[in-house]
Amino acid sequence: MSYLRFALVLLLGLVSAATLSAQAPTGAAEELAALVEKIRAKLGAGQSTAAELKVELAAFDALRAKYREQRGEEVARITEMQAALYGQILNDLPKAKELCDQLQKDYAGQPIAQRAQRLYESLAQAAAAKAARESLVGSPAPELNFTWSSGAAIKKLSDLKGKVVVLDFWATWCGPCVSSFPQVRELTAHYAGADVVVLGVTSLQGNIMGLEPARIDTRNDPAREKELMKTYIKAKDITWTVVFSEEPVFNEAYGVTGIPHMAIVAPDGKVRHTGMHPAEPHATKVAKIDALLKEFGKPLPAR
Repeated sequence: MSYLRFALVLLLGLVSAATLSAQAPTGAAEELAALVEKIRAKLGAGQSTAAELKVELAAFDALRAKYREQRGEEVARITEMQAALYGQILNDLPKAKELCDQLQKDYAGQPIAQRAQRLYESLAQAAAAKAARESLVGSPAPELNFTWSSGAAIKKLSDLKGKVVVLDFWATWCGPCVSSFPQVRELTAHYAGADVVVLGVTSLQGNIMGLEPARIDTRNDPAREKELMKTYIKAKDITWTVVFSEEPVFNEAYGVTGIPHMAIVAPDGKVRHTGMHPAEPHATKVAKIDALLKEFGKPLPAR
C-alpha cells in the first residue's frame, strides 16, 4: 500500500459519512459527507492532482462560503477536511496552513482552534518526512547501530554492505506491523539463500505486546525486553532477523513517521526504495529486489 493510500485513510479518518450520520448531521455535515465520498471515489481511481480534483476543491470553497456565518463542529470540519486534502494529498502546505490559520482565527480560544494547530503541525511533520524520504533515495543509508540481534551478531547496518537489505521498521504494539508478518515471512522465504537480508528493526519501547492479554511493562529493564523478544519471535513465527537499534524506530533520518515502514538498501549501501509498506503485493517487492540483484551481478533466488 502506497503512502498516498495511507494519506487517504488519514484524510477520510477525520470525517466519514458514517461518523457524520451517527452524529445526526446538519445540512453542512450531510453535504460534507457527500463531498468526502466523491473524493474517496476519485482517489481510489488514482485521481489525486489538483487538476483532477478541481471540481471537489471548488465544492469545498462553495461549502465554506455557504456556511460562513455559522459556527460549530460540523462547519469547522469543512475547513479541516479541506486543509487535510491540501496538505496530505496535494502537498500544498501553504494552502493547508492558510486554512488552519483561518480556523484558529474563527474559533480562537476554543478546542477547534487547538485541533487546527495540531492538524497543521501533523501536516508539516508529514511533509518534512516526505522530503527526507525523497532526498534519501540514492544516498548512503543512514547508519543503524544494533544493541541486540536475534540472528547473526550484526552490530550495525553497514556490516551488511554487499547484500540487498530490506529494513522493516516495526514494534510489538503496532497492529498493522503484526498484521503484515505473513507478507514479511513470505518475502524472507522467497530469498532464502540469496544475498538478501530482511531486518525487522525496532528499538526499546518499554513494553512488549502480544505475549499476554495485557501489555508487559519493561521500562528501565532493557535486558528483560530483549529476552522477551526471543519468546515473541518464537510465538509469532518470525523467520527473519529482528534487531534493536540505538536509534528510535521512528527514525527521522529515514523519514519514519509511522510504522510499519519499509526501505530497501542496495549492495552499495545506498537507499533505493523507502516509504514502502510490508503488506504491498509480494510481486511488487520482488520486482524491486530482483532488479537490484541483477544490477549488482548477483544471482536470483532459485524458483
